Amino acid sequence: MTAAEVRRQITEGLAAGVPVRLDLGDGRAFVDHAVPVLSVHRCVGRSTGDPALDVRAACNEAHRLVTTQPAYVHTSGESPDADCATIRAVADALSADGPVLTIEVWSPLDESDDGVDPFQRQPGFTIYTTDETPAATVDALCDALSGVEIAGQGAEVCRVATETVAPPGLPPLDLAGPVVGLAVDAVFLNTREGEFYPRVLRRLRRAVEPALRAAGRASRSAAPLGRVRLEPAAEVVDRGLSEVSGQYGFLLQVTPVNAASAWADFQAAACERAPELLYRPLTFDPDAVRRDLYALPLDAVEDVLVAGLLRECRDEIDGHIRMILDVETPQFLPGSLRVYGAPDAGLVALAHEVVGHLDRQPDATRGDEVVGATAFAAAARAELEHYHAASDAVPVEVEVRDDIASSLMVSSGRLLVGAGAQIPARRVPALLAHEVGTHVLTYANGCAQPLEQLRHGLAGYQDLQEGLAVLAEWLVGGLTAGRFRTLAARVVGADALVGGADFVETFRLLCDALGLSDRAAFGVTLRLYRGGGLTKDMVYLRGLRDLLDHLARGGPFWPLYVGKLALRHLGPVDTLRQRGVLAEPPLRPRFAEDPSALARLDRARGGLSVLDLLLDTDTP
Repeated sequence: MTAAEVRRQITEGLAAGVPVRLDLGDGRAFVDHAVPVLSVHRCVGRSTGDPALDVRAACNEAHRLVTTQPAYVHTSGESPDADCATIRAVADALSADGPVLTIEVWSPLDESDDGVDPFQRQPGFTIYTTDETPAATVDALCDALSGVEIAGQGAEVCRVATETVAPPGLPPLDLAGPVVGLAVDAVFLNTREGEFYPRVLRRLRRAVEPALRAAGRASRSAAPLGRVRLEPAAEVVDRGLSEVSGQYGFLLQVTPVNAASAWADFQAAACERAPELLYRPLTFDPDAVRRDLYALPLDAVEDVLVAGLLRECRDEIDGHIRMILDVETPQFLPGSLRVYGAPDAGLVALAHEVVGHLDRQPDATRGDEVVGATAFAAAARAELEHYHAASDAVPVEVEVRDDIASSLMVSSGRLLVGAGAQIPARRVPALLAHEVGTHVLTYANGCAQPLEQLRHGLAGYQDLQEGLAVLAEWLVGGLTAGRFRTLAARVVGADALVGGADFVETFRLLCDALGLSDRAAFGVTLRLYRGGGLTKDMVYLRGLRDLLDHLARGGPFWPLYVGKLALRHLGPVDTLRQRGVLAEPPLRPRFAEDPSALARLDRARGGLSVLDLLLDTDTP
């Protein structure tokens, strides 16, 4: 492809507002949208002839350091004149609104490193500048790179003033705008042993990406210095993850189908013998699903922010599949600990504080009206219709099932109600705020985003989901003392499970030390020991604690409803929103229109703890 053709196609793409990706035969030119910064890589490696490691090929992997950017060119360096012409054509196409800053990145091979232990080599960056280089750009790049750390080694950053900027052995680009050179030490290579470390390169890539953006922002930028849409490879992986996760229902697969008969058997054994639990047969081929999972082209995703989110999702899906295969085996609990973790000491102490406070309160006796599964399903349908009027993504069907142990469950946006559910009437508004106003609503908001994982859940989303859902119960005035005791019992029970207690020992602990009735203690214990030991239920109290801490530190609230995400994802998700990749969440929970609920939310933002919420609760 000639330089003129490259410029024409990019100019037309910019005018049409569409990204342009051009195959150069020995490289690629890519422009996502009009930006004032162009990143360039021309390979400067050499061939060793060693079949164990072609250093040139490995060095050329360094082009990944620039493919994170919204405008880049990478070439093999085999045709220097043609490469320069192509790069000039791209820069010229981008320069309609002013001169373009070009940052050329390369990874020189330092023969002196051959005798150095590669695990002791710190990341190093050398910035090459000329008299035309804006000082603010260099300062921003230097500051950003100075904070880079790889494998515990802090970066060394040097500046070199030179008349012309170019990698060794290659001609300067001769561009109209300023050029900055960035030599990145090849810590991802060990030429002495003939080894290439792709994970080190991946970490280096994540570290360099924001530094290049910082340099561009300091140069001049009203435009988003990041991609403003999902790239095709990201869409393929995202949709593929959705297809894989849609082939199984994790909670349904690890939840026993005989909860009612298990309780009867447990009672018949005088609560001295753990019941036999039965599970659904697998409705999918785990080996085939895992093959599909790891066949997804995740390494082809260039946007490091999106790639990181998708990689986390892939790993968590793999963890779920592994756990499904390990149901009722000793490997299930370790799998649960990898995915959900164990209760930390502070959380266990908080659970005991909650119980201690409840035990000091006088017992309340009241005869409450009870709502059965059919009546609750009708109330839930009415609530879903309210949200459905604003978004077709909200499903309106409610399924009453006799094969789920819990009273309520949301799966892929669908509300499932246990056929044997008996729900206190006073708890109905709170449970609607929990299940519909949080779990279903965030699913629907996720459906409004191009990243499908926001509807299914980014990795580790459960803590925030349940924290939001429990806080919603309090905001609508329905978080009762009994609910607090259940949440605390789940943490104490999970701690006992992790500590080696068996089913009966945990059941007795919940009855004797936490004051649960036999039936309630059995329900909590069953949820904890399903599959072979599931620590997921402790995330309700942990999620509420962490959410309140987040709000007390001034963290945002409404953006948490953009989909199903963890608190740690707020930064990346907000960045994607600012770049235009993600949209504002279209739905807010119904309590957003309730002045009393909003007043409570303001109090929580002012700094409330879990115990403060408990003290505010006067409902038994």
